[in-house]
Amino acid sequence: MDLSYICVNHNCSFPGTNSFEVTFKSEYIMDENNVASLFCPFCGKELMLVRVPDVFPENLSKDSTI
Repeated sequence: MDLSYICVNHNCSFPGTNSFEVTFKSEYIMDENNVASLFCPFCGKELMLVRVPDVFPENLSKDSTI
């Protein structure tokens, strides 16, 4: 499962339409307990962890439903 971190600060200066987000593939991180605290480069607030499911063709069932 990929790990994604997002900025939840409502006053963040990130220029995008959504919140600032950074995602790490599961093979890059041993586990979420071994990740340092991540901070938003735009507002400096700590990023919040959001779990992102692995959705790749090889992980889909035969009928292509998720």
